[in-house]
Amino acid sequence: MCARRALGRTWRLMCFETSTPEMLCERASALLGRNVTTLTRIGGGKNSRVYRVQDESGASWALKIYFRHPLDTRDRLGVEYGSYSFLWANGFREVPRPILCDPESGWAFYEFIEGDRIAGGEIGEAQVIEAADFLGRLHLLRRRPGSEKFGPASEACFTMTTLLDNIRARYEKLMAAEADSPEHKELRGFLEEIFAPFFVRVIEWSQGRLRDCGGDPDRELAIEQRTLSPSDFGFHNALRLRAGDVIGDSPASGRIIFLDFEYFGWDDPAKMVADFLLHPAMDLAAGVKKAFAASVFDRFAGQPALPGRVESVYPLFGLKWCMIMLNEFLPVSLERRQFAAAEPPERSAAQRQQLAKARNMLDRIKREYVNFPYRD
Repeated sequence: MCARRALGRTWRLMCFETSTPEMLCERASALLGRNVTTLTRIGGGKNSRVYRVQDESGASWALKIYFRHPLDTRDRLGVEYGSYSFLWANGFREVPRPILCDPESGWAFYEFIEGDRIAGGEIGEAQVIEAADFLGRLHLLRRRPGSEKFGPASEACFTMTTLLDNIRARYEKLMAAEADSPEHKELRGFLEEIFAPFFVRVIEWSQGRLRDCGGDPDRELAIEQRTLSPSDFGFHNALRLRAGDVIGDSPASGRIIFLDFEYFGWDDPAKMVADFLLHPAMDLAAGVKKAFAASVFDRFAGQPALPGRVESVYPLFGLKWCMIMLNEFLPVSLERRQFAAAEPPERSAAQRQQLAKARNMLDRIKREYVNFPYRD
């Protein structure tokens, strides 16, 4: 359920940054209807702040406070809370149970998950098959009542042309970033001298590969071939439950819980696979990635053209990741990162680090785009 709007209107007038812990506890108590005594920052993603909230009995909830900005109009709370509610109603227990939300102030409470982060070295074939199974079960929900209420996943691209336009728009926005710092000069040199010429080459290759498997860069993906997707999906947004843990009323020791569904919606399965294989927050072995791709293709056996489409868009999504990594050069994205980070990094250092990552991603795509390495 969603909490009373009057509380949200009152809170919206308050400045979050100057709120004391006591004020935050008071606010949480009013929303939960419990005497909240402790509110502890436990981290968060790149778009939100997450706290562990406890009442006087020791009961715990996860409180997520979502980033908001006039230039970033995405309803992160509504999408995530709605997706968790839909999945729980359809028997999924691999996501946090939603408790209540207050859209006015951007607060949502979820069941607190006492799990452990999963390091890249701990991820093998069993884990990626579990992830592929989750995605396959999501695909089976596409005809269930309630699925029609979801819009496209964040930045879903149902034609290759749309994907190309997205990359170009990100490129132009970065080129227009106004600053005379050494980091911005290096950014523009990378974009103009290295990224842009390679992008032209990849466009030609990707369009040709798509046509080879019967596709058309301008033809929109049929509705029946789309799938529900978390969009930003992977083990970077997951916890492994500990021995003796339960979800709801069911034993769940060792189960993987997937988090951060702020971008959930309808998407192209080819984007879903490519993003998982490319995601810079996961350090997976090549054999593990191959097992993931094969498992997803098995679960989407009704789409025989999917493997070829993944190969055709894989390098383009790699180049899109190059652009995403450079968001620290954009004011709104930098504000969002600083909002979410417990200890925001120094701006110049963060920009240099992200530029190095973008260079590494581009080098990777140069090595892999002609010979896709994750298909038997």
